[in-house]
Amino acid sequence: MDEEDRPVTRETTVINTGGDGGGGGGTIVALLVLALIALGAFLFFGGYLQSAADDLDVNVNVEAPKVELPDVTIETPARQEPATEPANSAGQ
Repeated sequence: MDEEDRPVTRETTVINTGGDGGGGGGTIVALLVLALIALGAFLFFGGYLQSAADDLDVNVNVEAPKVELPDVTIETPARQEPATEPANSAGQ
């Protein structure tokens, strides 16, 4: 038998349905993600995700010893005005 006379046993078949897209799997995933975000926002803003530590009342009283500091007086010298010179003394 020659190669040209041998019957074709396999061939690629392309089926074009003429549709405008694929299935709806992407839409289902998008709706599930939006539902999870809405549920998370409801739980967060509703206060259901707050920890129990927010309800605890913690009182701590610390007794510090009384410390007396000495009076400190700082005296600065009086401000002295600079001596005034004539405005145009460079040309003379």
